[in-house]
Amino acid sequence: MRPADLSQFLAPRPQTTFRVEQAVGDLGFAAQFVVWAMRVQWTHIGDGNEISLMVQRACHAAQMPEGAALIAELTGALMRATSRPLAIPCPKWRVLTGDEARLLSFVAAMQARDGTPLMECDAEWRKPDQASAIWQPAQRLALALSAAGLYLTLPATNEATPFDAASRYH
Repeated sequence: MRPADLSQFLAPRPQTTFRVEQAVGDLGFAAQFVVWAMRVQWTHIGDGNEISLMVQRACHAAQMPEGAALIAELTGALMRATSRPLAIPCPKWRVLTGDEARLLSFVAAMQARDGTPLMECDAEWRKPDQASAIWQPAQRLALALSAAGLYLTLPATNEATPFDAASRYH
């Protein structure tokens, strides 16, 4: 391999950033899916352990059968780790909230394995007694998404999913 080719191989991946008030429609399919699943789970949390049947069916269609349980587990961990109410709106809301943007950035950093996912968290989530409560379900969700070929990237990064994921749901 020529040195010029090697430099392209070792080039850092574009940093995925999610921001407050970013249109959900501007996100890649995987990010839209995670936002939708978290919002649906949030509206159906009950005691925090119930799994939304709608999310479960969607996760099965995405080849991620454990996804609904992971979303429910992460939702419960976020509820326990945060002393303030989280801003998770109804599934029809068209823009990201600050909490959603931080959560997407956190899971995307775990998928990228760049070593900085806790920096993307709310400061309250980084407390020593709470970090592992959020870290473990988020890491399992990131792994499940990766195994299903769903990567939390923005369309501008030119990283396409290995299949036309959006067409599976229509």
